[in-house]
Amino acid sequence: MKKAIYRILMVVCLAVCAFSGWKLYSIWNENNTVKTETSKLNQYTVNPQKEEEKEAQEQGFSVDFAKLKSENPDICGWIVVPGTDISFAVVQGVNNEFYLNHTTLKEPNRQGAIFVDANTPSDLSSDNTLIYGHSVDIGGMFTNLKYFQDEQFFNDHPYFWYLTPEKNYKCEIWHFLKTDSSNAAYTFDFGDYRDVTLEELNKTSMHTRPMEVSSTDKFITLSTCDLDYGFYSEQRLLLFAVLKPYDGPVTLN
Repeated sequence: MKKAIYRILMVVCLAVCAFSGWKLYSIWNENNTVKTETSKLNQYTVNPQKEEEKEAQEQGFSVDFAKLKSENPDICGWIVVPGTDISFAVVQGVNNEFYLNHTTLKEPNRQGAIFVDANTPSDLSSDNTLIYGHSVDIGGMFTNLKYFQDEQFFNDHPYFWYLTPEKNYKCEIWHFLKTDSSNAAYTFDFGDYRDVTLEELNKTSMHTRPMEVSSTDKFITLSTCDLDYGFYSEQRLLLFAVLKPYDGPVTLN
């Protein structure tokens, strides 16, 4: 009887070890896929912070969208958030489900991609453009938006960049919110409620900075899940910024 129990325990232990090993490999493989893709797509950027590209300092960070779109026509922009290691191509699909669990180059992966809400025009003509990305336990994607929870970090990093085939934008960060998916920041078109919506954002912000906005200003919101509540909760971390067209060199510091 004891031998039978030992054998059963041995089989259970081996099964647990095999399952754990498979899970670890799956996580490593998913992360490696994203890193490999990111490295491949970075070939189509010019980054003056790279030693071999210092001569591009006056030009600043730039993107070859023609080559990016040859890899995936869904690519519509590139996002860079200084101080966070967030620098990724941005896609827009026909719905908001596909890129939740597929990479920028359409490989199945729980880390997903950085993507524009499918219900808004990619030309940023809506009042507020939503861009989504996962926070994941192994890092990457929009995970490091959590840095903005620190007020000093928020104060020291007043903008991020959004580059498109048509134009570059310096996105002046107005609010950081630790909230849920019902927040007013998920409003695309303000209609007659523009002032009410912006005031609601001001009231629900964790951090904010004084900013004058005009009636014609457009906004952009970066959205990710708040891992303090788990991967599948409705809690969110949001950066809400004013879109400012920018013609000068894109600096990353």
